[in-house]
Amino acid sequence: MSTPAVVLGFGAAVDREVTWDPVVLAELAEHHGIGPDDLVAVGPIRTERDLVASVLGYLGRGAGGERRVDEPAVITRFSDRFDGVTSLGGTCVRAARAMRGLGTSSVVHLSFVDDEVRRLLPEGTAYLVADTDEATYPHLIVQYPSGARIRTERLDLVAPRANRLIYVNDPANERLALSDGLAASVADASVFLVSGLNAIRTVPELRERLDHIEVCIGAARRDGLVYYEDAGFHEPELADVARSHMVRLVDVYSLSDEELGAVLGRDVDPLDAADVLDAVTTVAARVDVPVLVVHSRHWALAVGAAASHVAPALATGVAVATARYAYGSSATDADVRSVRAAPLDADTARFAAGLAVLGGSRVACAPVPTLEVATPTTVGLGDTFVGGFLAECAASSTIRTAVSRRGH
Repeated sequence: MSTPAVVLGFGAAVDREVTWDPVVLAELAEHHGIGPDDLVAVGPIRTERDLVASVLGYLGRGAGGERRVDEPAVITRFSDRFDGVTSLGGTCVRAARAMRGLGTSSVVHLSFVDDEVRRLLPEGTAYLVADTDEATYPHLIVQYPSGARIRTERLDLVAPRANRLIYVNDPANERLALSDGLAASVADASVFLVSGLNAIRTVPELRERLDHIEVCIGAARRDGLVYYEDAGFHEPELADVARSHMVRLVDVYSLSDEELGAVLGRDVDPLDAADVLDAVTTVAARVDVPVLVVHSRHWALAVGAAASHVAPALATGVAVATARYAYGSSATDADVRSVRAAPLDADTARFAAGLAVLGGSRVACAPVPTLEVATPTTVGLGDTFVGGFLAECAASSTIRTAVSRRGH
């Protein structure tokens, strides 16, 4: 097998995507006696009560997130109360699916493989995997729509926006054993994605993986682009360890607007151009990479000396992610084209115009079009954005040359 030109790491998981059912969730809230004071807790999730309180807390804020659950049986018990579907998740796998839809093949680095994973992998996608026997359990995915309401005797919650939640107990991704074939694959790749480090639970294991990845990047092609997608770390103190190591190595450092706020330690108004520009330039100065990318439900933007070069990649990432939002995993080429032509709402258009004036040539922005969708897909949007962005980079040596720090 010839090595594909794109290597996407790391991880993957079988996802149990439950169908939103406010009646069942309200019954669980009543059964467990959950009240307003329970929704602010950020401690460990050990019981079903903890899990239900976590879901409701995120819903009330309209927020998304990823949390670890101490016992996998808690996830199973909760999932079994709902209808749902099974899919293959993880940033690298969903990015691979988006890229496949754009005609770009890739190899993904998995944390484990079995018959179900092979069945769910995007057609034509090769994989690397280490020899490991770590246990694996499905991830729980909860998607709630805008306006979702949960009413009990003690609660009356309304979701201000649609979002998604991920709950995991995942020894295989916590261990994240790396394949002996990774270095050779990266050496031949035009694009290398680093993601999925957020499940690792100890500093020594994280540093060991980071050191291995650094060796691989050191042997990468001069025009090879290295992209790091940040995420919600299950052990928050490990986020800075990964970030400080990866920013020395990568060409593009990417994160969501929620993660941007976490890095800054404050909320960021996603439709206030001055506030967003202050936030992204502050973080860009800290991480000091050629391009910082931030993606949100309203826009995706890049800041840095090479920001203008990745404008086409931002636009493609936004188009495929928005098509997934509207049409789910069955989105077609025609759906992506229609999304590109869709209008902006007034607030988003005003934001984009204001950012262009304030940011100048060091900032590029792709606004997200406005679509009225009864049942949107909110899981995997950031992953799909990454796939669209990287497909454009894989196809353009101009983008890679402009952004790659090894080529200068």
